[in-house]
Amino acid sequence: MTVHFKELIGSRTISRSVGNFTASRTFLCYDDDAIAVLTASDAINSNLGVNFGDSHPEIPSIFAQSFQITPSESRAYTYEIVWEYTAEDVGIGNDGDNTDVDPEDGGVFEPPLGGESLQTSISALGDEGTAEDDIKEEEEPEERQFDGVSITTGLTLVDGWVAGATVPALGSQGGDSGYLINDGTVIHQGGKPISVPVQTTEISLSETVTTNFFFLNNIQTKAGKRNAVEFYGFEAGSVIFKGISVQRQEENKWDVTYVFTWDAWSHMRQVPKRDNDGNPEFSGTDLPVYYKQPFPDTIPFDFAP
Repeated sequence: MTVHFKELIGSRTISRSVGNFTASRTFLCYDDDAIAVLTASDAINSNLGVNFGDSHPEIPSIFAQSFQITPSESRAYTYEIVWEYTAEDVGIGNDGDNTDVDPEDGGVFEPPLGGESLQTSISALGDEGTAEDDIKEEEEPEERQFDGVSITTGLTLVDGWVAGATVPALGSQGGDSGYLINDGTVIHQGGKPISVPVQTTEISLSETVTTNFFFLNNIQTKAGKRNAVEFYGFEAGSVIFKGISVQRQEENKWDVTYVFTWDAWSHMRQVPKRDNDGNPEFSGTDLPVYYKQPFPDTIPFDFAP
Protein backbone atom coordinates (compact mmCIF):
# COMPACT_ATOMS: atom_id res chain seq x y z
CA MET A 1 0.00 0.00 0.00
CA THR A 2 1.39 3.39 -1.08
CA VAL A 3 -0.56 6.13 0.67
CA HIS A 4 -0.41 9.75 -0.46
CA PHE A 5 -1.50 12.57 1.83
CA LYS A 6 -1.59 15.94 0.01
CA GLU A 7 -2.74 19.34 1.26
CA LEU A 8 -4.90 21.00 -1.39
CA ILE A 9 -3.40 24.22 -2.73
CA GLY A 10 -5.29 27.29 -1.55
CA SER A 11 -7.42 25.33 0.92
CA ARG A 12 -6.15 26.98 4.11
CA THR A 13 -8.53 29.37 5.84
CA ILE A 14 -7.72 31.52 8.87
CA SER A 15 -10.20 33.66 10.80
CA ARG A 16 -10.12 35.65 14.01
CA SER A 17 -12.94 36.47 16.46
CA VAL A 18 -12.04 38.93 19.23
CA GLY A 19 -8.69 37.50 20.38
CA ASN A 20 -9.00 33.95 19.14
CA PHE A 21 -7.83 32.43 15.88
CA THR A 22 -9.49 29.53 14.08
CA ALA A 23 -8.31 27.85 10.91
CA SER A 24 -8.90 24.90 8.61
CA ARG A 25 -6.80 22.83 6.22
CA THR A 26 -8.01 20.42 3.54
CA PHE A 27 -6.15 17.29 2.48
CA LEU A 28 -6.57 14.54 -0.10
CA CYS A 29 -5.60 11.00 0.93
CA TYR A 30 -5.42 8.20 -1.63
CA ASP A 31 -3.62 4.98 -2.54
CA ASP A 32 -1.99 4.29 -5.91
CA ASP A 33 -2.06 0.54 -5.36
CA ALA A 34 -5.04 -0.82 -7.30
CA ILE A 35 -5.17 -3.96 -5.15
CA ALA A 36 -4.90 -2.45 -1.68
CA VAL A 37 -8.04 -1.12 0.01
CA LEU A 38 -7.55 2.22 1.78
CA THR A 39 -10.11 2.55 4.58
CA ALA A 40 -11.30 5.76 6.23
CA SER A 41 -9.46 4.70 9.38
CA ASP A 42 -6.23 4.21 7.38
CA ALA A 43 -6.65 7.64 5.80
CA ILE A 44 -7.27 9.61 8.99
CA ASN A 45 -4.48 7.79 10.86
CA SER A 46 -1.86 8.07 8.11
CA ASN A 47 1.58 8.90 9.53
CA LEU A 48 1.83 11.53 6.78
CA GLY A 49 -1.22 13.37 8.08
CA VAL A 50 -2.43 15.42 11.04
CA ASN A 51 -3.14 14.27 14.58
CA PHE A 52 -5.29 15.76 17.31
CA GLY A 53 -3.26 18.36 19.21
CA ASP A 54 -0.86 19.16 16.33
CA SER A 55 -0.18 22.89 16.08
CA HIS A 56 -1.00 24.87 12.97
CA PRO A 57 2.04 25.38 10.68
CA GLU A 58 1.48 29.15 10.50
CA ILE A 59 -0.16 29.90 13.87
CA PRO A 60 1.47 27.72 16.55
CA SER A 61 -1.04 28.87 19.20
CA ILE A 62 -3.95 26.93 17.65
CA PHE A 63 -4.24 23.15 17.44
CA ALA A 64 -6.02 20.44 15.48
CA GLN A 65 -9.34 19.85 17.27
CA SER A 66 -11.73 18.11 14.84
CA PHE A 67 -11.91 16.64 11.38
CA GLN A 68 -14.42 15.79 8.70
CA ILE A 69 -13.65 12.93 6.30
CA THR A 70 -15.62 12.41 3.09
CA PRO A 71 -15.12 9.59 0.56
CA SER A 72 -14.71 10.65 -3.05
CA GLU A 73 -17.70 10.04 -5.30
CA SER A 74 -15.52 9.78 -8.41
CA ARG A 75 -12.53 7.69 -7.26
CA ALA A 76 -12.50 4.59 -5.08
CA TYR A 77 -10.51 4.56 -1.81
CA THR A 78 -9.90 8.30 -1.95
CA TYR A 79 -10.84 10.65 0.90
CA GLU A 80 -11.02 14.40 1.46
CA ILE A 81 -10.15 15.36 5.03
CA VAL A 82 -10.80 18.80 6.53
CA TRP A 83 -9.01 19.57 9.82
CA GLU A 84 -10.23 22.41 12.05
CA TYR A 85 -7.85 24.29 14.38
CA THR A 86 -8.71 26.26 17.54
CA ALA A 87 -6.88 27.62 20.57
CA GLU A 88 -7.38 24.70 22.97
CA ASP A 89 -4.48 22.19 23.09
CA VAL A 90 -5.78 18.70 23.86
CA GLY A 91 -2.22 17.47 24.23
CA ILE A 92 -2.29 14.29 22.15
CA GLY A 93 0.06 15.09 19.28
CA ASN A 94 1.81 12.59 17.03
CA ASP A 95 1.48 9.67 19.48
CA GLY A 96 -2.34 9.73 19.34
CA ASP A 97 -4.76 7.60 17.33
CA ASN A 98 -7.36 9.82 15.66
CA THR A 99 -9.97 7.06 15.86
CA ASP A 100 -9.14 5.81 19.34
CA VAL A 101 -12.18 6.98 21.32
CA ASP A 102 -13.23 5.22 24.52
CA PRO A 103 -16.34 3.13 23.65
CA GLU A 104 -17.58 3.49 27.24
CA ASP A 105 -17.98 7.20 26.59
CA GLY A 106 -20.12 6.57 23.52
CA GLY A 107 -17.53 7.48 20.87
CA VAL A 108 -17.47 5.14 17.89
CA PHE A 109 -15.58 5.65 14.65
CA GLU A 110 -17.71 4.27 11.81
CA PRO A 111 -16.04 4.71 8.39
CA PRO A 112 -18.43 6.42 5.96
CA LEU A 113 -19.85 4.59 2.99
CA GLY A 114 -20.11 6.05 -0.50
CA GLY A 115 -21.24 9.66 -0.53
CA GLU A 116 -21.68 9.98 3.26
CA SER A 117 -19.61 12.27 5.42
CA LEU A 118 -18.37 11.54 8.92
CA GLN A 119 -17.66 14.14 11.56
CA THR A 120 -15.88 13.41 14.78
CA SER A 121 -13.46 14.90 17.25
CA ILE A 122 -11.59 13.92 20.38
CA SER A 123 -14.90 14.51 22.14
CA ALA A 124 -17.52 11.80 22.40
CA LEU A 125 -20.57 12.44 20.25
CA GLY A 126 -23.70 13.29 22.19
CA ASP A 127 -27.20 12.06 21.36
CA GLU A 128 -28.41 15.54 20.52
CA GLY A 129 -26.11 16.16 17.55
CA THR A 130 -23.48 18.08 19.49
CA ALA A 131 -20.19 17.16 21.11
CA GLU A 132 -19.83 16.47 24.84
CA ASP A 133 -16.32 17.26 26.05
CA ASP A 134 -14.70 14.24 27.70
CA ILE A 135 -11.25 15.79 27.99
CA LYS A 136 -11.87 17.95 31.05
CA GLU A 137 -14.29 16.30 33.41
CA GLU A 138 -14.91 19.46 35.37
CA GLU A 139 -16.45 21.24 32.37
CA GLU A 140 -20.23 21.36 32.06
CA PRO A 141 -21.84 19.79 28.95
CA GLU A 142 -23.10 22.11 26.24
CA GLU A 143 -26.34 23.99 26.86
CA ARG A 144 -29.39 23.85 24.60
CA GLN A 145 -31.61 26.89 24.91
CA PHE A 146 -35.01 26.68 23.24
CA ASP A 147 -35.58 29.98 21.44
CA GLY A 148 -38.96 29.70 19.82
CA VAL A 149 -41.31 28.35 17.22
CA SER A 150 -42.67 29.71 13.94
CA ILE A 151 -45.84 28.28 12.36
CA THR A 152 -47.22 29.18 8.93
CA THR A 153 -50.40 27.59 7.62
CA GLY A 154 -51.37 27.42 3.98
CA LEU A 155 -52.54 25.30 1.07
CA THR A 156 -50.79 23.14 -1.49
CA LEU A 157 -52.48 22.45 -4.83
CA VAL A 158 -52.16 18.82 -5.94
CA ASP A 159 -53.69 16.63 -8.63
CA GLY A 160 -56.84 14.93 -7.39
CA TRP A 161 -59.17 12.28 -8.78
CA VAL A 162 -61.33 11.72 -5.67
CA ALA A 163 -62.47 14.31 -3.12
CA GLY A 164 -63.13 13.57 0.54
CA ALA A 165 -61.40 10.18 0.50
CA THR A 166 -60.21 8.70 3.79
CA VAL A 167 -56.47 9.11 4.26
CA PRO A 168 -54.81 5.88 5.46
CA ALA A 169 -53.74 5.82 9.10
CA LEU A 170 -50.09 6.86 9.61
CA GLY A 171 -49.90 7.66 5.89
CA SER A 172 -49.16 4.02 5.09
CA GLN A 173 -49.98 2.97 1.54
CA GLY A 174 -50.33 -0.69 2.53
CA GLY A 175 -48.56 -2.33 -0.39
CA ASP A 176 -46.56 -1.84 -3.57
CA SER A 177 -49.56 -0.69 -5.60
CA GLY A 178 -50.70 1.77 -2.96
CA TYR A 179 -53.84 2.15 -0.85
CA LEU A 180 -56.95 1.67 -2.99
CA ILE A 181 -59.46 4.48 -2.42
CA ASN A 182 -62.94 3.09 -1.75
CA ASP A 183 -64.83 6.21 -0.62
CA GLY A 184 -65.15 9.88 -1.41
CA THR A 185 -66.54 11.68 -4.47
CA VAL A 186 -65.14 11.17 -7.97
CA ILE A 187 -64.06 14.54 -9.37
CA HIS A 188 -61.78 13.65 -12.30
CA GLN A 189 -62.87 14.47 -15.83
CA GLY A 190 -62.51 11.44 -18.06
CA GLY A 191 -59.45 10.30 -16.14
CA LYS A 192 -57.88 13.76 -16.06
CA PRO A 193 -57.33 15.21 -12.57
CA ILE A 194 -58.34 18.59 -11.25
CA SER A 195 -56.41 20.72 -8.77
CA VAL A 196 -57.29 19.98 -5.16
CA PRO A 197 -56.18 22.12 -2.17
CA VAL A 198 -54.50 20.26 0.68
CA GLN A 199 -53.92 22.05 4.00
CA THR A 200 -50.28 22.28 5.07
CA THR A 201 -48.39 23.86 7.95
CA GLU A 202 -44.74 24.91 8.01
CA ILE A 203 -43.13 24.52 11.44
CA SER A 204 -39.74 25.96 12.42
CA LEU A 205 -38.21 25.17 15.83
CA SER A 206 -35.17 27.18 16.90
CA GLU A 207 -32.59 26.77 19.62
CA THR A 208 -29.18 28.13 20.60
CA VAL A 209 -26.45 25.62 21.39
CA THR A 210 -23.44 26.65 23.47
CA THR A 211 -20.46 24.47 22.60
CA ASN A 212 -17.01 24.71 21.01
CA PHE A 213 -18.02 22.62 18.00
CA PHE A 214 -21.40 21.78 16.51
CA PHE A 215 -21.77 18.37 14.90
CA LEU A 216 -24.66 17.37 12.65
CA ASN A 217 -24.26 13.79 13.86
CA ASN A 218 -26.07 12.56 10.73
CA ILE A 219 -29.19 14.65 11.32
CA GLN A 220 -29.07 15.48 7.60
CA THR A 221 -29.82 11.83 6.77
CA LYS A 222 -33.19 12.17 8.53
CA ALA A 223 -34.52 14.74 6.06
CA GLY A 224 -37.44 13.41 4.04
CA LYS A 225 -38.67 11.15 6.84
CA ARG A 226 -41.98 11.35 8.72
CA ASN A 227 -42.74 11.28 12.45
CA ALA A 228 -43.14 7.78 13.85
CA VAL A 229 -45.09 9.04 16.89
CA GLU A 230 -47.15 12.11 17.73
CA PHE A 231 -45.09 15.29 17.39
CA TYR A 232 -46.18 18.49 19.19
CA GLY A 233 -49.82 17.46 18.83
CA PHE A 234 -49.56 16.43 15.17
CA GLU A 235 -50.57 12.82 14.60
CA ALA A 236 -48.00 10.17 13.70
CA GLY A 237 -47.05 10.07 10.03
CA SER A 238 -48.38 13.54 9.19
CA VAL A 239 -45.17 15.58 9.66
CA ILE A 240 -42.04 15.41 7.52
CA PHE A 241 -38.60 16.68 8.54
CA LYS A 242 -37.39 19.00 5.77
CA GLY A 243 -33.93 19.86 7.11
CA ILE A 244 -31.76 21.90 9.43
CA SER A 245 -29.88 25.20 9.20
CA VAL A 246 -26.99 26.19 11.47
CA GLN A 247 -25.44 29.63 11.92
CA ARG A 248 -22.50 30.49 14.14
CA GLN A 249 -23.25 33.81 15.85
CA GLU A 250 -20.41 33.93 18.40
CA GLU A 251 -17.31 31.89 19.12
CA ASN A 252 -19.15 29.21 21.09
CA LYS A 253 -22.79 29.91 20.19
CA TRP A 254 -24.72 28.27 17.36
CA ASP A 255 -28.24 29.18 16.21
CA VAL A 256 -29.99 26.05 14.95
CA THR A 257 -33.34 25.85 13.14
CA TYR A 258 -35.23 22.65 12.36
CA VAL A 259 -37.91 22.84 9.63
CA PHE A 260 -40.92 20.51 9.40
CA THR A 261 -44.10 20.37 7.32
CA TRP A 262 -47.49 18.99 8.33
CA ASP A 263 -49.73 17.75 5.51
CA ALA A 264 -53.45 16.93 5.82
CA TRP A 265 -52.97 13.91 3.52
CA SER A 266 -49.92 12.75 5.52
CA HIS A 267 -47.88 13.66 2.42
CA MET A 268 -49.67 11.00 0.34
CA ARG A 269 -50.78 11.74 -3.21
CA GLN A 270 -53.47 10.26 -5.43
CA VAL A 271 -52.40 8.18 -8.43
CA PRO A 272 -54.78 6.42 -10.88
CA LYS A 273 -54.17 2.93 -12.18
CA ARG A 274 -52.64 3.21 -15.64
CA ASP A 275 -52.42 0.91 -18.65
CA ASN A 276 -49.26 -0.05 -20.48
CA ASP A 277 -49.38 3.20 -22.46
CA GLY A 278 -49.53 5.28 -19.28
CA ASN A 279 -53.18 6.25 -19.69
CA PRO A 280 -55.71 5.97 -16.83
CA GLU A 281 -57.13 2.44 -16.93
CA PHE A 282 -60.91 2.46 -16.92
CA SER A 283 -62.82 -0.68 -16.04
CA GLY A 284 -66.22 0.07 -17.47
CA THR A 285 -66.90 3.47 -15.96
CA ASP A 286 -64.71 2.92 -12.92
CA LEU A 287 -61.15 4.15 -12.52
CA PRO A 288 -59.14 2.66 -9.63
CA VAL A 289 -57.35 5.45 -7.74
CA TYR A 290 -54.71 4.86 -5.08
CA TYR A 291 -53.08 6.86 -2.31
CA LYS A 292 -49.30 6.49 -2.62
CA GLN A 293 -46.67 7.53 -0.09
CA PRO A 294 -43.48 9.04 -1.58
CA PHE A 295 -41.94 9.30 1.92
CA PRO A 296 -42.33 5.79 3.38
CA ASP A 297 -39.73 6.03 6.16
CA THR A 298 -40.72 7.11 9.68
CA ILE A 299 -38.44 7.94 12.62
CA PRO A 300 -38.71 9.50 16.09
CA PHE A 301 -38.07 13.25 16.04
CA ASP A 302 -36.12 13.13 19.31
CA PHE A 303 -33.30 15.15 17.75
CA ALA A 304 -35.51 18.25 17.65
CA PRO A 305 -35.77 20.75 20.54
